[in-house]
Amino acid sequence: MNWMKDKYRRSLLLLVIVYLVGTVTVLAGYTDQLMKLTSYNLLFVAFLFLYHATNVNRMYAICLLVIGISGYLVELLGIFTGFVFGSYAYGAGLGIKLAGVPLMIGVNWALLIFATGALVHRINLALWIKAALGATLMVGYDLLLEPVAMRFDFWSWEGNQVPLQNYIAWWVISFVMHLGVLSRVKNLQNKLALPVIIIQALFFLLLILTENLSVF
Repeated sequence: MNWMKDKYRRSLLLLVIVYLVGTVTVLAGYTDQLMKLTSYNLLFVAFLFLYHATNVNRMYAICLLVIGISGYLVELLGIFTGFVFGSYAYGAGLGIKLAGVPLMIGVNWALLIFATGALVHRINLALWIKAALGATLMVGYDLLLEPVAMRFDFWSWEGNQVPLQNYIAWWVISFVMHLGVLSRVKNLQNKLALPVIIIQALFFLLLILTENLSVF
């Protein structure tokens, strides 16, 4: 079929299939087994996303690397001081850790910043407004992620309660990162940005509903 020759449609189909399999697995009652594959799924989505990045050049690669490393370092500072996000610790759910922080955290920061950045970069508004919109999307994403993360041992919060400080820090850090990326990378267009954010958000909602989790 002709549509199978289209790079975007093939990738979107693959993304949808993976999450449909995940959805069926959850509904079948094997959620805990499925969530052990989270780090591999995150790598898969990241590679698929980069495969569809437009005009990847030296600056794009540098910014991607800087965001990934910065995301890891700010989390490292966070777990050792409690100053950034609040008092929390990482569990085993996200795979290999270095100094107490999963390496996949840096990948996740880079993926989310570039995905939300791709959604706002073409809006005809001032740079700081676009950065603010991107940061707000990040916080909305984190609202759905937090209950899932605690349930499946990605990380845990002191008192089993997500502090307001976490969301404020997420917004501020994301705002700064978006300012840097949006000002340096001239074309963040990525066809998979919206599908990735929507599909992952819907999957988090599924987990929240099936596991009877509380968002607030």
